[in-house]
Amino acid sequence: MPEEHKRINFLIEELQNDDWAVREDAAELLAEIGDPGAVDPLIKALEDKDWHVRETAALALGTFNDKRAVKPLINVLEDENNGVKYAVALSLGALGDKEAVAPLKKALDENPTMKNVVEIALEKIEMKPEKG
Repeated sequence: MPEEHKRINFLIEELQNDDWAVREDAAELLAEIGDPGAVDPLIKALEDKDWHVRETAALALGTFNDKRAVKPLINVLEDENNGVKYAVALSLGALGDKEAVAPLKKALDENPTMKNVVEIALEKIEMKPEKG
């Protein structure tokens, strides 16, 4: 097994570590590496009990151009932590999927403090060309 795959597998395993800070660091490093094999484990990390980990996983998913992350991120728009919601909105904007427009607008209606981040996300989505 090449060294890079060992490192990725190690970081994926660390997403289950008992220490939230280790899980958070693992999510951040997986985003930096950018291997698509990290997308599903990062999606699972959106359910972590610690908001730091959920926030970092949400931001990490925005660095991948992977449509699998869109629906799970939309589901996390209702997280109780505003930092997580902001991270989700930014990532949805980065992913640029039109499916996120209505949920982002709904999140804005329910939480006006998200105005700036949702406007940025919607602008990015509208600027992204349609694939087809």
